[in-house]
Amino acid sequence: MNYENSGVNINKANKMINGIKELIGSNIGLYAGIYPLYKHIEDYKKPCLISSSDGIGTKLLLLEKNKRWDIAAQDLVAMNANDLVCMGAKPLYFMDYYSTSKLNETEAMNFIKELNKILKSINCELLGGETAELPGMYKNETVDISGFITGIVEEDEILKKENVKENDIILALNSNGPHSNGFSLIRSLIDSKKLDIDEDLINPTRLYVNETLECKKYLKAAAHITGGGIVENLERIIPENLTANLKLNWEIPNIFKKIKNSGVELEEMFKVFNMGIGMIYILEEKNISKVQEILEKYKISNFIIGKMEKYMNKKVFLEI
Repeated sequence: MNYENSGVNINKANKMINGIKELIGSNIGLYAGIYPLYKHIEDYKKPCLISSSDGIGTKLLLLEKNKRWDIAAQDLVAMNANDLVCMGAKPLYFMDYYSTSKLNETEAMNFIKELNKILKSINCELLGGETAELPGMYKNETVDISGFITGIVEEDEILKKENVKENDIILALNSNGPHSNGFSLIRSLIDSKKLDIDEDLINPTRLYVNETLECKKYLKAAAHITGGGIVENLERIIPENLTANLKLNWEIPNIFKKIKNSGVELEEMFKVFNMGIGMIYILEEKNISKVQEILEKYKISNFIIGKMEKYMNKKVFLEI
């Protein structure tokens, strides 16, 4: 009996590590990644490091089945980086965790290549990570992925709920579909033959990093709309004395209409999905045109969905 007989192939893993080293640099193979922070803090008076960690949930089961490692990579980056920029932070570096019951070198390398490409698009360095072969933990070569991102922001430029005031405007940015949330429900509908898999369903989570950083100086706060939908995520950035009074005045994308027609109540959908809104900005009315001009450059559809008002018994009011 040896390690390979028990299900772990060290030689295969080492071969893949060498391939990753050629792709992203010399940090790979060390015990930890090295990031020269001193090169990035010259322009900061009180720099703060901001970190976030996330995965993409059971959507990965659909992506793995269809070999869509490109979507999995963007989902993983977006679920982490979109949270980070809601604090006003610029991404610095990212680390991933790739675990499986049996390592498939080709698929793992395809994922890492796509991950590296997506990170470059937001000027973020893939610093390293971990590839774990865990027979017994997973079945039938199932894969799970997660990520960890760190960014930097000037202390007095952090986006936060304390900045939000009465009469501030609530601006919504459109999503690509369900993004990476609600897929336990979606898979249940697929398994029961009530819903078909199509591209609109598994579209990658939209990245809002570059445009949010460019808009940051005009923003008070921002919310990434993920699990829990619009209400739960927006509540995080609403002060106790205010209510976000929202109007259901946007066109809900067809993919959500398909899910509704599969037997899910609209009220339940608003608790689970983003319903066509992937990011929300809160800003003063005078800055709307400036922000919309930037978003137009990035081809991001946006629309005003409400404003901040005096507290009305709940932080977010949305009549469905």
